[in-house]
Formats: sequence, structure tokens, C-alpha cells
Amino acid sequence: MSNAIKSGFLIFGCLLLGWAISSVDLASVVQLLKKMGWGFAVIVFIYAGVTWLDTLSWKNNFHPEETRLFSNWQLWRIRQVGEAYNTITPFATLGGEPMKAQLLKDHHGLSLKSALASQIVSKTTFLAGLILFFIPGIALILLSSKISAEFKLVSLTGMVGFSTCIFLFFIVQVSGTMGKFCVWLSHKLSQRNLIHFLAKLGHLNELVSGFYKKYPARVIKASGLAFLGWILGLGELYTILYFLGFQVSFYELWVIEALGQLVKVGSFFIPLRLGAQEGGLILILTALGYPANLGLAVSLVARIKELAWVGLGLALGGKLTITHRPTPAGDD
Repeated sequence: MSNAIKSGFLIFGCLLLGWAISSVDLASVVQLLKKMGWGFAVIVFIYAGVTWLDTLSWKNNFHPEETRLFSNWQLWRIRQVGEAYNTITPFATLGGEPMKAQLLKDHHGLSLKSALASQIVSKTTFLAGLILFFIPGIALILLSSKISAEFKLVSLTGMVGFSTCIFLFFIVQVSGTMGKFCVWLSHKLSQRNLIHFLAKLGHLNELVSGFYKKYPARVIKASGLAFLGWILGLGELYTILYFLGFQVSFYELWVIEALGQLVKVGSFFIPLRLGAQEGGLILILTALGYPANLGLAVSLVARIKELAWVGLGLALGGKLTITHRPTPAGDD
């Protein structure tokens, strides 16, 4: 069943990609890409800054004493390895998280539970930063005279719906609802393996809930750093558009990036976001009056950057594996 679902999502993504390609002039897209030149190096440099901010954000989701186990650089390397696996695994944004936890345990002696708890909090603060980024985006979409009423409605519904889901996810974590559910369910079951798994899940929920209550300042700081990462992402998008020969206004830049990120997070179930990223950017840019060719060109530039970063992450992963030196870790 799992393979069938994955195959279904992949086919859906291929159909989206087919539509995206059929809606543009490929010759014009190629001509646009040729304009990038050394601009590729610039966007990779900017993206490196984004990943550094995201790493600093993640570091604030550990207990203060845990952060002494690794440097910023070491955590950045582990994050790049995990993100590379997130990109190449079927269910993007999920596959690399166990890898990050295992590397933190093997190389820095952090328990798997603590590493996973930090990632749950980090994922939440990362998305909280995106919600903060959405707020000006919503205002700018409403004020835009270029965007149709129908497109505004769809965009705002998506942003508000996504923000609501993240808020509810946060409430579930803070309140310990998952832990309570695990205790209740374990009393209804007789299988020891399932009861043991629920006990671990409940303990993980306690770690997450306890962190929010004990370190609210670190959570706020992490969300702020994540927000700065999204802001720096505007610079990356501006650079891509500049080298492609298009200069957009500040409000258009924010709208394109906000809606583009909404498409990305909303299509996590599609392997590599295949077709969703391309089709989304085509729809967004055409809604603002730009040619469909530009949407596909921007997406392809982003894909090339991602491939370069995946290569870096896999190379770092190989080095970490080769230089593996087990260290004592807590009982998992």
C-alpha cells in the first residue's frame, strides 16, 4: 500500500510537470537560463547564508547544556547531510530527520530522544518563522491590483489554513496532548511492542512540551532566526530574477516568495515536489503579469541550486561516516 501511494504521488507530480512544460516555450526558457552565468555562484552563496541562519535557529532548540557538545559548524554539517536526504527521499522534509538524530548521537553523544525532540521543536519554529513571513505577504496580496479576486481567495485560504494547522500542531505539543493519548491508548492494547513504542512516544512528547515551558525565550529566538532566513531568501529570489533579466518590485518579490514557499510546504508528499514547484511558480508569476517561461526558468535555477546542495550534503555525509567515532550516548 505504501509503495502504491508513493507511486501515485509520483505520477501526480509527473502530470503536473508535463502540464508545466506544455504551457511554456522551452526554447525561450533555455535562453533565459543562459543569462544566469555566474549568477549561479551568487545564489549558492546567498543560500549558504540561509542555511547558516537555519542552523543557528535549530541550535536554540537544544537545551543550553546540550549545545556545548557541538559547534555551530558541526551542527551545520549535520543539518546539510539531513537536508540532502530530505530532498532525495520519497517523502521530502521527513527522510533526513532520523539521519540528523543518528549523527548527533554517533559523533556528539546526544541521545536519540533529545536529538529528535530538538528537531520537532525546530520544525515548529522553522514554520513559525514562515508564518511571520506570510503576514506581510497576506497584506501585500490584498493590496495588489494585479492579482485577480479568485487568485487572492485561493492564496489567502492556503496561507490561513496552513498557519492554523501549524498553530494547532504547536498547541498539541505544548499541552502534552500526544503524551496523554499515548497513555490512554497503551491501556487499551495488549501487544508489548506497541505499548513500548507508545511509552517512548509519550516520553518524547514530554521532552518537547517541557522544552517549550522551560525555554520560551529560546523558542522565540529560534523563530526569529528562522524568519530572518526567510527574509534572506528574498535576496536569493531577487538575484535569480535579476540575472534572468527581470526586475520586480519589493511587494511582488515578497508575494512570489511567500506563495512559492506555500506551494513547497504544501506539496511535501510529492517526491522532490516534482511538478508542484514548477507549476506553482508558473501560476504565481503569470498571476502577476509575468510570462510563464519565467516561472519555469526560476524553478529550474532553484533545482540546479538544490542539486549542488544535495551533492554537498552527501559529500559531507560520506566524510562524517568515514570519520565516525562513536561516543557514549544516553539510553534510547
